Amino acid sequence: MRELARTESAGTARTRTGWRTWGATGLGLVALLVSLAFWDVEARPGPRLCLFQRLTGLACPACGLTRAAALAAHGRFAAAVALHPALPVLALEAAVAWVVWGVRLASGRRRLARWEAPVAVATAAALVLLWLARLATGTLPP
Repeated sequence: MRELARTESAGTARTRTGWRTWGATGLGLVALLVSLAFWDVEARPGPRLCLFQRLTGLACPACGLTRAAALAAHGRFAAAVALHPALPVLALEAAVAWVVWGVRLASGRRRLARWEAPVAVATAAALVLLWLARLATGTLPP
């Protein structure tokens, strides 16, 4: 009987921690979007933090995503997509992943679904292919 009570309380604690993490992640994303709305990318472009760009002089596959998100937060969607064409797809993918995470928490499942790892690999491959195409056409962000 005690063993069962311990198992239930450990499972409940894990579930509560999972929901707190899920909620905190959602609040963090909202805070990020709000802060991006106050950032004027053109007036203050910000520091170059990309190690790949510092070492090679080339933008990496993710370079420009933060600035593109800031432009999108200002409602300048065309400029955002011009800076990084993958932004809408990645934003949608992040939103879907957050919802799937919540559904998984609600159903009590802990393991990744079969499709999640291939989607992550496909996303990374698509970013690299987009980067190669932009490198070949000279459209990488400055």
